[in-house]
Amino acid sequence: MFSLAQNYITRGFWGDEAWTSLISQLPYREMLKTTAADFHPPGYYTMIELWYKVFSTGEVSTRLVSIIFYLLTVFMVYKLASFVRGKIFGILSALVVAINPIFFTYAFEARNYTMFAFAATGSIFFLLELSKKFTLLRALGFIFFSTLGIYTHYYMFFVLAAEFIYISLFDRKTLFATIVAYFVVGLLYLPWLPFLLGQVRSVGQNYWIGGIDRHTHYEALLRILGGEQQNAIRPWLFTLSIVLLIIGLIQHALRHSSTNTSATSSVPNGSGPGFEKSPLRQVRLGFKGQAFLLIWLWAIVPFILSTLPGLRIDGVRLPFRPIFFWRYLIGASVPLSIVMVYTVQKLPKYLMFGSACLLLVLSLAIDFLTFGRQPYSFREVYQQNIVGQINASDKIVTVLPSFAEVLYYRNRNKLTNDIIVLPEGLVQFSGKSLLDAYVANGVVRIDQAPSGRYFELTPGPTSVIRD
Repeated sequence: MFSLAQNYITRGFWGDEAWTSLISQLPYREMLKTTAADFHPPGYYTMIELWYKVFSTGEVSTRLVSIIFYLLTVFMVYKLASFVRGKIFGILSALVVAINPIFFTYAFEARNYTMFAFAATGSIFFLLELSKKFTLLRALGFIFFSTLGIYTHYYMFFVLAAEFIYISLFDRKTLFATIVAYFVVGLLYLPWLPFLLGQVRSVGQNYWIGGIDRHTHYEALLRILGGEQQNAIRPWLFTLSIVLLIIGLIQHALRHSSTNTSATSSVPNGSGPGFEKSPLRQVRLGFKGQAFLLIWLWAIVPFILSTLPGLRIDGVRLPFRPIFFWRYLIGASVPLSIVMVYTVQKLPKYLMFGSACLLLVLSLAIDFLTFGRQPYSFREVYQQNIVGQINASDKIVTVLPSFAEVLYYRNRNKLTNDIIVLPEGLVQFSGKSLLDAYVANGVVRIDQAPSGRYFELTPGPTSVIRD
């Protein structure tokens, strides 16, 4: 597995990873301006920029940031699960999260997903600690992780919404303290708020995420639970995961129903105050029950809220464009994995060991197949078709989808040839802000294909010499 992972760490960048590196190599103020003109918060790119102050801009170095946050997330999952149900549950939950095919894959991508998952897990953990006992240190922990999350990925707002729903419905004793913490998080986010509002308006005009259809959520769950790559094992892991989640949902519903029945029967005349006002019902539900309600909300609410923009129901269309994209929900693999482990531990002993082993074996098998792949990137294109063949006067021609990779590997190969980006297919959002920054710096230019000999590099990746 180590050699396979090493191959995956050292492979060439794909488009978004090259985008990460190029934007993080800009001067900091220019990076902030470029990020603001796209649809990203600046937290992750700030982290990469600081990393580049000490370490190289190469593939391995850049991906190490994601690997570090992957390991930190696994640690936070252990802390969270142990806090809820003990060390054995914590170890097993951390292991299932660690080898979850989609989370494991993106642990080796130079993108912000593991940093986002780390922030979300930390925020949930400190909220549960606050729920059990308020201390200033725990409140500061919640504020730190929540702020880190919304500066890392906008889907963190959905996690905060899930937390607020939990506090409002099931743990009102900490509602005031949570509102104060949210207010502090809001104050810390004020410097970026105007840029977020501008990005939301821009996305409403032109953005690459498409609409939602009847396959969207199924495809998202398939990738989150079974991995991104098609293989013979993925349907088995996906089916097992869905079965465990359904059983877990039924277990929780039955437990909650029996709790309500027991609590109601202890109240004179079979009626009484609502859940939030009944100390008996809160005690019977217990901290573990409340904690798993929060974990369920953490898994479900982001799916629901990210579905709403642009949704059409009976001819009524909600505002904004769809922003549902499965990759943004990679962090949901954490609560879903925790729920599956909880379900496994509730099964009879022989089923518990069998399902746990099968879950681990199937996940590891998919990881093995994924990391056995050797993706072909523009790094290989440069090595095989350009370096040693290109003349000083030759131009390199590409298009926006490939621009970041083409420029990154031109620089990595210490070439100085002019790069021309063809105007066809340019959009005003998602990616073009980085191109605009490098055009303004005179590094590339947007123009028609030149006369004479040039190398054309297009998505695929492919290359053609034109004369």
